[in-house]
Amino acid sequence: MQKIVPIFILTLLTSVSVAQTYTDSQVKEDLQFLISNIEEFEPALYLYNPDFKEKADAIVSSVVNDMSVLAYFSLVSKIASLANEGHFNLGDWNDVAHKGFVDNTYKYMPLSVKIIGDRIFVWINSANSEELQRGDEILSINGRSSNDIIASILPCIPSDGHIKTYQLKNLTIGFPWMYYLYVEQPESFAVEYERQGQRSTATIEALTREGWTANYQQRKSAAPEEATGVKQVYEFDIKGNVVVLTLKDFTRSLVEKHDLEAGKLYEEIFEQLKTSQVSNLIVDLRDNTGGRNEFADNLIPFIMKEPRKGHFKTTESWKGKKKDYSLPKIDKLAFKGNIYALVNGRTYSAGAEIARYLKEYGKAMIIGEETGTRYEGFAAGSTQSIVLPNSGIRIGIPRYHLAFPPSSCQKTSNRGLLPDHEVSYTIEDLMNEKDLEMEVALGLIK
Repeated sequence: MQKIVPIFILTLLTSVSVAQTYTDSQVKEDLQFLISNIEEFEPALYLYNPDFKEKADAIVSSVVNDMSVLAYFSLVSKIASLANEGHFNLGDWNDVAHKGFVDNTYKYMPLSVKIIGDRIFVWINSANSEELQRGDEILSINGRSSNDIIASILPCIPSDGHIKTYQLKNLTIGFPWMYYLYVEQPESFAVEYERQGQRSTATIEALTREGWTANYQQRKSAAPEEATGVKQVYEFDIKGNVVVLTLKDFTRSLVEKHDLEAGKLYEEIFEQLKTSQVSNLIVDLRDNTGGRNEFADNLIPFIMKEPRKGHFKTTESWKGKKKDYSLPKIDKLAFKGNIYALVNGRTYSAGAEIARYLKEYGKAMIIGEETGTRYEGFAAGSTQSIVLPNSGIRIGIPRYHLAFPPSSCQKTSNRGLLPDHEVSYTIEDLMNEKDLEMEVALGLIK
């Protein structure tokens, strides 16, 4: 049930959002409020995380002094992350912790980066100084090592189970503002970096979003052509004896925009596959962060290799209501050839469900890196929106549990789908625009 925020709390939100600190009692009140709501609405919390309450209470107990907004928000993020579910929403761009980015009062690091393991590389430099170049490895920032920076931010990024690939992908995307939120807020950055074996230090000024954008617009190279039309959702390409089916995004807005229905879409695709008589199917799920679940579930009859009985998943609401989903019959258009699935850390939610189904029912060869969603189940579906009483920050808590039956393909706990062929990139691979997963798939086919 949706929480009702009383009038006096709304009045309090208006007053404290301006004062940039909270008392220790206010911080503790908000953190306890968050913990109790996570316990109420996340149905599989203690199934996967029996020590959640103990660890969360330890964070609350660590609060002994007044806190700045950002120090407070760091603790909020850490408690949400302890739930070990990735489908959390931590505030929005208009709340007290984030609005400074939008209204140009926050000055933050004007560098986009690529993170590989525990190493950080410059990707796009939008600073006033152009000294740092693409491919330079950042060794430290203001005396703090890259390894330490990554280790300090990851506990603030919600992720299913113990899946680091998903956290690192999100940190790569959000590094500049995550550094500001969770590490420090300086006026400048002393960046120690290495280029072709030579170490140097560059000092760059912090910039507002407005300043960053102006520099970026001046320096950007020609942007790659963006997909339009139905190619925003999927692409289908026949190359000799190989078909590449790229499933990109199943968010509700795109599905409705292009008037797509999952069953009809797959009928059309697999009719083409049957007509073409190809024997190898590559399903590219990299960076598919999911969306409408039927685009995962309705694929099963088209990729099943043999009849199966039982159910392929069970859902349970925060109220304890359960529903089993029975395995379908094999469709007459079911693909009989070899299947290869390309995945990465942002193969997530319904995108990761598809990867799981390809493995379990299509006997697919999985290529890439660990997917971003727990293999045995995860919390998603609708979210319960709560408002922290003293800060007014809105948190979205996933409140439906999707559980999959025990697997003989992979026996792990709190991990994503693990690839049969693991792929790791170097910064040189990225700069040379290599597609290592596709290379591996085509090599296996040959």
